[in-house]
Amino acid sequence: MDINLRKLGEHQTQMPASMATCLDFVAMWGSDPNRAQLGRLCAAAIAVCVDHAKCLPAYPIADGDPIAFGHKVLDRLLSAGVRVSDVYEIGSDLLVEMMQQIPTEKAVDEQANFTQAPKGA
Repeated sequence: MDINLRKLGEHQTQMPASMATCLDFVAMWGSDPNRAQLGRLCAAAIAVCVDHAKCLPAYPIADGDPIAFGHKVLDRLLSAGVRVSDVYEIGSDLLVEMMQQIPTEKAVDEQANFTQAPKGA
């Protein structure tokens, strides 16, 4: 997805390479964050999806706290002229994409069945 971060430029988003990072974000999103926390989470989602551009802070994976990370990112985005509504809209779209990156239990079972050796072999 192409996004315009105003003074930070236009960027093509990329999903994080780590499914664990995606899970950090999706788990936090699923915990029903309040409006302020959701804004931070959306800002953090933007940052991890444009991390390759190095225009926003890097997500500290050891902390595993997207909301705390999002506070710093939200400050950067707002000071760059990104509208709050854009943070929510772009961030929510990216969270949906992250959720789709995480394998479902059914997909894991299907993969396991596919990779098992046939019985009697």
